[in-house]
Amino acid sequence: MPESFSLTANHVGLTVSDLGRSAAFYRDVLGFHVAYERGEVTAEYMPRLVGIPGVRLKIVGLDVPGLHLDLIEYIEPKGAATAGSTSDTGNLHIGFTVDDLWEAYRHLSAAGVRFKSEPVSPTTGPNKGGWAVYFLDPDGVTLEMIQRAA
Repeated sequence: MPESFSLTANHVGLTVSDLGRSAAFYRDVLGFHVAYERGEVTAEYMPRLVGIPGVRLKIVGLDVPGLHLDLIEYIEPKGAATAGSTSDTGNLHIGFTVDDLWEAYRHLSAAGVRFKSEPVSPTTGPNKGGWAVYFLDPDGVTLEMIQRAA
């Protein structure tokens, strides 16, 4: 770490195609708390900050313990319609820890959430002996749940 500054986590920002739909998913299905909702952001600095002249966007900020998530819908310009493959450079996933992965899996499956597989038990690495599963948000963004080994 450079001696001239230090970093701590602040938030994760996620671009979504439909802010209302995504906010409902993260709030109602995953249990996030809505910290704030900003209608169209008209602050003069925003186009400079994101590097897109004339940008128009809306933001909803949500929280779960240990994570603040900003959902951002670009009104203008619209971006690609769906997230890329998890193997695409620059793609990310957000991992969550759960106490009972199988219960969470059943609950989310019943709610219509799409999964990349059934839960698997890692055989090596820091999650060896626990459970993990990848699933998708409404835009196809990869999310992960991990249950640590007992």
